Amino acid sequence: DKNWRKNFVESVDELLKKHPRLSGVQVNIEPLPSGNTDFLKLLEELRPITNGKILSVAAYPPPTKWHQFPDVHWNLPYIKLVATRCDQMAVMMYDTAIPLEKFYIKLMTDWTRQLVTTISSINCELLLGIPAYNDADVGYHHPRVENIDSALKGISASGKKNEIKGIY
Repeated sequence: DKNWRKNFVESVDELLKKHPRLSGVQVNIEPLPSGNTDFLKLLEELRPITNGKILSVAAYPPPTKWHQFPDVHWNLPYIKLVATRCDQMAVMMYDTAIPLEKFYIKLMTDWTRQLVTTISSINCELLLGIPAYNDADVGYHHPRVENIDSALKGISASGKKNEIKGIY
């Protein structure tokens, strides 16, 4: 909504002016389907008011056959479009509902490779969000599968860990 975007941008501008020591802002809108052009417009409208501060986006990982919920995945062309409009992308690589560790490790490997390859030519820092919590019995997270150790095994197996700005 154009009016919502205008109000949001104005509130971020006010926040950054009121608190000049903030290093930036992270936008996290959930759910946000892949291909949403209004989100791209929002980032374009936020860019001028960040004025040298970090514009970060909480992003969804690419689609996978292991997790068939399209509203929490962004296709690679859309990820690239988002990355060109922000300084930092923090990809949420958890809550996959995968029940077997080896498949989660493989998914983390694949996602890491895909993400690094997709945004490597763009001036956008890549942060990978990994599961550091125990949210058992919810159906979309299995702590014995999705955990720090499994996630790091997958990231390391990608051969791309040196190209990632950070893990959160």
